[in-house]
Amino acid sequence: MNPVIKLIQNRVSCPRLTQPAPSEGELTEIFSCAMRAPDHARLRPWRYHVVQGQAREALGEVFAQVAREGGECSEAKIDKCRNMPLRSPLMVVAVCEPQTNSKVPEIEQLLAVGAGVQNMQLAISSLGYGSVWRTGEMAHAPLVKDAFNVSDQGHIVAFLYIGTPEKVPNKPELEMAKYVKLWN
Repeated sequence: MNPVIKLIQNRVSCPRLTQPAPSEGELTEIFSCAMRAPDHARLRPWRYHVVQGQAREALGEVFAQVAREGGECSEAKIDKCRNMPLRSPLMVVAVCEPQTNSKVPEIEQLLAVGAGVQNMQLAISSLGYGSVWRTGEMAHAPLVKDAFNVSDQGHIVAFLYIGTPEKVPNKPELEMAKYVKLWN
């Protein structure tokens, strides 16, 4: 079997990640894969922020503040939010900053960033690491968006957690006929 096809067919999200994370050189390889995502009109709407080391703790404090400001919230939920960035040794925040273009709607630009994230996940897997793509309420919180200088028109598309899998999860089997319809 073609090694690229095998890699894609066996990729899974790994929610439990630990050290080591990709090196600086490996991150360069991963980001060069992200930049090869389909990008109608070459608008390059993506912005990627690397969060590692103590920056994860600082981001955790931003997440905790969002939880506190969200109304009635238990200390357990605030602690859970504070610990979110600590789920892995490295995190990439993928942002879409849509460009004004009469031929390329915003949705296509969001999809370009999503394709870039998928390319990163494939590159991460090929290097022997694991990743999990998450979003949730923090991706939409103005305080979090401000922390990453996301414009009013911009979107956080992914919090991509990256590291070495503690355990590789089982790959779920999907019935292709349930999701693929042939038109004859």
